Amino acid sequence: MSERVNIVKSFYEEVDEEQRLQKSRHGQLEFRTTMEYVHRLVEDGAKIMEIGAGTGRYSIALANEGYEVTAVELLENNLKVLKENGQALNNLQAFQGDALDLSRWADNTFDLTLVLGPMYHLYEKEQIHKAIDEAIRVTKKDGVIFFAFLSVYAILFNNYLK
Repeated sequence: MSERVNIVKSFYEEVDEEQRLQKSRHGQLEFRTTMEYVHRLVEDGAKIMEIGAGTGRYSIALANEGYEVTAVELLENNLKVLKENGQALNNLQAFQGDALDLSRWADNTFDLTLVLGPMYHLYEKEQIHKAIDEAIRVTKKDGVIFFAFLSVYAILFNNYLK
């Protein structure tokens, strides 16, 4: 297992990812804002990929709304929760995978690609560029990509101001 994967794994062993977007005000605001933009920019029946799906908060919500969703998650524990929570959804497929290698999927496949977690855990410029390139590659030419990054202010807030 790579050092990056070990770092990510150890982080998520300390965090309740399943509840993050539901219990904290920050998480609730993030979820509602993201979903508002999804609804504005993506048509019914769209094919959506969520890279770094965690335990599936977005993937499951979007599948429940009728979208065709492919979820990709790096960590086995998160993927297990995602699959358990989404097992009744025929329009949700979940895979273990890495934002740096989406070779399982063809170019121009998805109408919307969400990359809301992986960028937080990429530390080298080449990795960041690779994840961006892969998201662009699997997204249709007229599709939409959402990326989330941590700003220096977020890092300061999380590490020093709490």
